Amino acid sequence: MNDTANIISKVLNEEKIKYDVTVLEKVANYCNEKYADKRKGSVSLLDHVIGVATQVATLRIDDVSVYASLLHEVVKFDDYDSKKMRILFCDEIADMIETVDKLSCLNFKTKEKVDSEVLRNMFLAIAKDLRTVIIKLSDRLYNMRNISNIDNENVVNNMAGECLQIYAPIAHRLGMSKVKSELEDISFRILMPAEYAVIKKQIDAKKAQREQYIEERIAEVQNDLKEQSIEATVYGRPKHFYSIYKKMKEKNCNVDDLFDLLAIRVIVNSIKDCYNVLGIVHDRYKPMPGRFKDYIAVPKTNMYQSLHTTVFGEDAKPFEVQIRTWDMHNIAERGIAAHFSYKEKTKRISEADKKIIWLRQTLEIQKELSDNTKNLDKIKGEIFGEEVFIFTPKGDIKALPKGSTPIDFAYSIHQKIAEKMVGAKVNGRMVPMNTKLENTDIVEIITLSSSKGPNSDWLKYVRTSSAKNKITSFLKKQGKEINVAKGKELFEKELRKKRLPKDIMSKEEFVKGMLQKSNFNTLEEAYENIGFGSISPLKVVNRLEETYNVSLSPQKELKFNTTLPKIRKNESDMVIVKNIPNCKVKYAKCCLPIPGDEIVGYITFSNGVSIHRKDCKNLTNLDTSSRVIDVSWKPKSQINFTAKIRIKANNRDGLISDLLKYTKELKVNIAEMNTKLTDDREVIVELITYVSDTETLQKIIKALRKVDSVFEVKRIH
Repeated sequence: MNDTANIISKVLNEEKIKYDVTVLEKVANYCNEKYADKRKGSVSLLDHVIGVATQVATLRIDDVSVYASLLHEVVKFDDYDSKKMRILFCDEIADMIETVDKLSCLNFKTKEKVDSEVLRNMFLAIAKDLRTVIIKLSDRLYNMRNISNIDNENVVNNMAGECLQIYAPIAHRLGMSKVKSELEDISFRILMPAEYAVIKKQIDAKKAQREQYIEERIAEVQNDLKEQSIEATVYGRPKHFYSIYKKMKEKNCNVDDLFDLLAIRVIVNSIKDCYNVLGIVHDRYKPMPGRFKDYIAVPKTNMYQSLHTTVFGEDAKPFEVQIRTWDMHNIAERGIAAHFSYKEKTKRISEADKKIIWLRQTLEIQKELSDNTKNLDKIKGEIFGEEVFIFTPKGDIKALPKGSTPIDFAYSIHQKIAEKMVGAKVNGRMVPMNTKLENTDIVEIITLSSSKGPNSDWLKYVRTSSAKNKITSFLKKQGKEINVAKGKELFEKELRKKRLPKDIMSKEEFVKGMLQKSNFNTLEEAYENIGFGSISPLKVVNRLEETYNVSLSPQKELKFNTTLPKIRKNESDMVIVKNIPNCKVKYAKCCLPIPGDEIVGYITFSNGVSIHRKDCKNLTNLDTSSRVIDVSWKPKSQINFTAKIRIKANNRDGLISDLLKYTKELKVNIAEMNTKLTDDREVIVELITYVSDTETLQKIIKALRKVDSVFEVKRIH
């Protein structure tokens, strides 16, 4: 074998990837011939492809991916012939290198025109074979490792910007943490040299001290595990500079204030051992409240699994401990590229992620069959196929649902353009209006000032709700009088079938109630919508009947009102102030005390006694030496108090509706609800509710913890 084949075969053997020696030699000989004396910047093109292929091999995908990595630059040569490539090697390799080249065609100027999340999705949608995305990531990683060879500062900065906006987030989504972290750290050093230098200086200042501290903790943990006969590998977990920078910025703190800067990782052989190690660690060190996360029971959406806990070591100095199995470690390091068996419930993740799981399961089957080459063509297909990304003639990108037509595209640009549209060109050719657009199509809308606008047939062709609504609105305006007359006729016909008073439409209260329930402002608007077909006449008549029936049963309204929370009119009725009868009291908004809480009174200058929970943080800032007074709760009553609850859960479809369902079953009155989605795809829900005492509050918290995907429920101040 020649030198190129020898280098690659050595890596393939080390990574235990099966390969065909004849095919490898054929690919290597072709590369040596094609890349001879050619350079990519200051680097030999042959060295470049060998470096990319070596990186791909370490991810242990398959031998075909390695061959495609070696050949991925030949498609850029003027004499490249797709047919000859398919004859010389195979369709699979040709498809892969052509897709990698397609991914390389995204220039930075185009990226600035669109949201980075849209572009990341486009990047993945174009890649019909996920292995090509991994090759492209490996190609970019090799270039970044050798970026010092590029003299052009603008090019360097653009490449670093692309890494932070596009490539690193894709690596994160695919669970490839090592690739993600290295891309981020190199880019961080290039784009923010001052911030990088500050963090490096702070870390280097106490590096020896931190290393000694971690080594001592490692020794303690190793001894404890040895005593319990648990086989484990324990070492200090490296913290990446860009990750440190983001956390410092998020928490507005210094390096020394980060709890997870000091960290150790424990790798064991089984899930059972993971939890045993957690118990041993918590026995030796005091855990920090609120800093435990079980990503084994509830994995992240990129399939990351591990136990995370923060504990206090010697001198009460906190440090993080991560505990995982070797399989989990393999997944955490290589993500989608790792062969593993997925055990999480798929209903907790998006459709796109389900496809990734299917891919991973396929790879696991491949591993069990000890065959990484024959059946991987089944893996091909659009991994993120729910959207298509379309170009305007000027190079702007529009993201549309899969199945969209030129009409959807026209409305995504501007309503006036769509209403003057008479035709469309796709990739330079005239096409019918109902043509379904494909990824990377270039669409040109043909307009005419004399156009009469959209017709009802357009509603059959469009996919986007925005386009449908605008077409519907246009058609309504065009035939308003006809629709009003038609709608009135249909309404009155339906009304005659009901046993309602003949003069019901002359009673303003009934008509007004019907319109409110149907979301119409006027009777004419209701007739217009019925005539157009937006709402059935029966539905509107039913709303009229409901309004009439309510007028006959006023006691129903009264019964409904009794379920509303009672408001505390006299707050003094609930608290006894020692030695001061009928004392004016006010409940502190900072801690929201409720019956069952341990409370203290604080004498104010103008509002009597302010009631605080004993653990209220604000008390530490007050003069408690002379102005605190003993207070206690009176016997339990039906008066309701305000309480705040924070719920943390993994994001999934139907989560909020399930939470509301549980609160409804418990007859919980919710005054306010706020939700927030974090970068880790966790949902934080804050509820303001009414409860009579702490016992009732605990019942609510306990019930909410049973909701699927919820991992933390607690009362907040």
